[in-house]
Amino acid sequence: MSGASIRDVWMAATERLEAAEIADARFETEVLLRHYSDRSRAKFYAHLEDVLEAETLARFESALARRLQREPVAYITGHREFYKLDIHVTPDVLIPRPESELLVETALGHLREQRVRRARIVDVGTGSGAIGLAILRGRRDARLLGVDVSAAALRVAQENAQRLTPRRWHDWVQGDLLTPVRGPVECVVANLPYVPAARVPQLAPEIHRYEPRLAVTPGTVGSELILRLVTQLGTRLAPGGIAVLEIDPELADEVSAAARLLVGLAEVEVLDDLAGDARAVKIVAG
Repeated sequence: MSGASIRDVWMAATERLEAAEIADARFETEVLLRHYSDRSRAKFYAHLEDVLEAETLARFESALARRLQREPVAYITGHREFYKLDIHVTPDVLIPRPESELLVETALGHLREQRVRRARIVDVGTGSGAIGLAILRGRRDARLLGVDVSAAALRVAQENAQRLTPRRWHDWVQGDLLTPVRGPVECVVANLPYVPAARVPQLAPEIHRYEPRLAVTPGTVGSELILRLVTQLGTRLAPGGIAVLEIDPELADEVSAAARLLVGLAEVEVLDDLAGDARAVKIVAG
């Protein structure tokens, strides 16, 4: 398509993605074009008749071929927006989803209502660090500890922290759930893997082919890691402290019931996402 305008390239590429039955083809093509032409959204739309340089077009075509193989756009560009933060991602980490912003909003709301100062926040299974860093961005006096079993994921989280919150207090440790954490802490957030292993091949190719299996499934049941984390909260949460755990909607009853059995956990609530699905369990210590 040498000599083609941005508009022509955009429309032609959109048709190719649509033919491959890729959702949001028009928007995803826009994201790739803006990334490889280094244009803001405003500049992109203001110059749709500009002709793409040959080198830019070649890079875009290479990226489009990867997308047609169902590689996620976030891995192709190395970026994903989350809670208005530009999060760097690699295939070593789960791609942050909009649903996980519920954890950020719930944690920030609780800390604000309780007027907690210098809150100690633990992001369990931190991955790219997106959830913890979004909370830290909203709480200048907070202290963040990110925990993950993957050393490669922690390197991505540290890079994001140094770029996005260079003057805030944050630390990163490799470990299993809350085992490395000395309580009590005021806030625990976690988006742990919760897909049963047998369901993984049924997921979208973008997930089961490309996202780290360690971050997608914990094993046979799906609730293994979340339930282990719940049992640790009784000795890790400070009085009035909050834990917000992302879940599969099918796990809502199991996880909330387990939390209610623990002595000292005064409040347990299932939270719905914008689609109306049970997406998180909120736990407040007595």
